[in-house]
Amino acid sequence: MFGGIWTFDSFTLTVDGKEVRGPGFANPWIEFRDDGTVAGDYGCTPFRAKAKLEANTLTLGEALPVPSPSATPAPSDTEESCQTPEQQQQEIARYKGLKELEKEKSEYYAERNEKLADFEAKVKKFLHRGQLKITEVERESGGPPPGTLPQLRNEHGDVATLDIVRSTGFFDTPFQLTMRTFYDHPEDFRSAKDTSFTFHRDGTVTGKLVCNDFTARVYFNGSHLFFRDAELTTHRTCAAQKMKDEADLLKMLRQSLNYRYTGTGGGMYMREDGDEHWTLGITFRTAKDQ
Repeated sequence: MFGGIWTFDSFTLTVDGKEVRGPGFANPWIEFRDDGTVAGDYGCTPFRAKAKLEANTLTLGEALPVPSPSATPAPSDTEESCQTPEQQQQEIARYKGLKELEKEKSEYYAERNEKLADFEAKVKKFLHRGQLKITEVERESGGPPPGTLPQLRNEHGDVATLDIVRSTGFFDTPFQLTMRTFYDHPEDFRSAKDTSFTFHRDGTVTGKLVCNDFTARVYFNGSHLFFRDAELTTHRTCAAQKMKDEADLLKMLRQSLNYRYTGTGGGMYMREDGDEHWTLGITFRTAKDQ
């Protein structure tokens, strides 16, 4: 469990005997750190707390300050994300003067925020309701590694199975880009064998974009990531199609979109935050599996 990042399996947990499912725009995650703390997000609200791990039990303790993010992604043009109250008011203001639409938008956000607040309260209650017993359950066949998943249960019968967001084998593993998806339409990437992406713990990603080597900053925020300062570090030329593919990849990195991602030692998938059927998706496999 330590060294990786986890979320709730299917964004679902059971509290007080009732199944609790997070709204699609919520991003609950939890990271067990080896410094005696746990960090994460209840859905759209970050948290950090002291943690005591003994054998197969975990107890969360005193709340700790949450570090401010060192950078932010490019602003999203979708409502399918954790919007601040200011962003919501800006969306509502777009319909100023159109009373019915303005009223509709206000009611939409009121209902959305109520659902989110309820979900976050249930997640917080689950995590901070005393000692959590840790067991293992088998993953359904066909799922990504690991073969078993950790399950947390407290003395009140609340239970949650955790699913992997980022495994401990993710960093320093070379990945090759294999497929891109545009508007729910997947397509093989022709220059896949000439790409290499290696993510490092220091917040950089290095590798090759078809013809040339590159580097970029990468910022992780739980189940999301985004890129900054993507640059080529060599200036080689190659076939026209390969040069075009490289230019497309570099443009993608420089857009600094906010991507929801899953990364393990065996592969990685990331898609632009928002409606998964209308966004950009990218699939990677480890280079050794190509």
